[in-house]
Amino acid sequence: MTNVSGLNLKGRIWRFTADTNNDDQGGAVPTGTILYEPVFSRIRSEKPTLALLEQGLETPEIFTGLLSYTAYSPTGSYDVQHNDQYEITHPPISSFYQKRFVIIGVRHVSYNDDRRFLQVTLRRLETANSNLLQ
Repeated sequence: MTNVSGLNLKGRIWRFTADTNNDDQGGAVPTGTILYEPVFSRIRSEKPTLALLEQGLETPEIFTGLLSYTAYSPTGSYDVQHNDQYEITHPPISSFYQKRFVIIGVRHVSYNDDRRFLQVTLRRLETANSNLLQ
């Protein structure tokens, strides 16, 4: 069983794809699929380096997250990719509740036991409208 000690958030991992059909204004209509739920995590804010800002990082705030996933994933593995999204679903008192983060970096942790952790670098998802699933 996965040890969730110290992981104070619970959420889900989404993967979005842009459909080839456009909406009536000519924009792409993204569709999303929940890949993994529940995913326990701990997220902390990081100060971006000057090198990242010089390379065009548009947000001055990035986050580091530690994700813990269950051993009972449908595929037996944890396929999290660049641009997948992590949505916080619990607890309601968290400042990140119902917020989404885009995964911009993935680092696998090599523990030699049954713990399943993944270190990720995240940025907050900012949308022009609140209609995430169309």
